[in-house]
Amino acid sequence: MRLTHVNVQVTDVAAARSFFETYFGLRCRYQRHQQIAVFDDDSGFEFAVSNLFNSPSPAYPPDFHLGLILERPNEVRDIYERLKAAGVAMKLEPGVQGPAFVFQRLGPDSIPIEVRAPKDA
Repeated sequence: MRLTHVNVQVTDVAAARSFFETYFGLRCRYQRHQQIAVFDDDSGFEFAVSNLFNSPSPAYPPDFHLGLILERPNEVRDIYERLKAAGVAMKLEPGVQGPAFVFQRLGPDSIPIEVRAPKDA
């Protein structure tokens, strides 16, 4: 068995869709009104953002985050610079942590997003 689908709740599906398409290159393959948007990537993983019941913004646990793993540190820096230029809130500045070069930013509804690559790539 493989984990191939994750859904996170957001208050504004259209804004979340734009964020993940603009900064992370995810492709939305389906959107139903302001209720759900489903993305996929070349690996076969499916990611969705939804607000099916017009719910308020969720409070994510302190250790929760979405992780995007890239191949090279320069790709991590490129995404960081685009997010920084757009004024996206920071959680952790770029740096080496263990075997990875990593940063964390806050996405829609303060979803923590970690972007990393092997530090020696």
